[in-house]
Amino acid sequence: MRLTECVQTLARHLYLRPGRTQAVASRLQDAGALSKTEGSRRYPDNVSHDEIVTLFIASITDTSLGGAADTAHAFAALTDPEGTPFRQAVADMLFGEDIPTGDVAIYFNPPAATIAIDGDVVVFGASEPAAGAVSARLIGAPTIEALAADLSKERHD
Repeated sequence: MRLTECVQTLARHLYLRPGRTQAVASRLQDAGALSKTEGSRRYPDNVSHDEIVTLFIASITDTSLGGAADTAHAFAALTDPEGTPFRQAVADMLFGEDIPTGDVAIYFNPPAATIAIDGDVVVFGASEPAAGAVSARLIGAPTIEALAADLSKERHD
């Protein structure tokens, strides 16, 4: 899958503006988190699973273009109590075989993420959100299942 296809797929499933998602991808390229096309732009390289996971995390944690790469890196590195990084849990949901998907919630202050699967909630990062109003973003399991199916279909085409 080419980066432009990946951007379009993520934007469609996550209900994001494609232009904003492309801008996030460009910031990740500038920071070295996504590869840049070398040589002919007519035949760019396919993005790797790791790069798709990075762009997914950056897209769901996007609060400012200037901090897109740092924010994505910070969220990707959050771990659950067993030491599993959030990045690995997301990769497993998007690309793992027979791995159940769950609702993903992103909390911004302090940075944390949760994945709820079959009533069990796994917390990555801070276990307690800040007191008062909480800035959060929710991505439902059906959205992630549909995205994973599209990514899987692309792999097998």
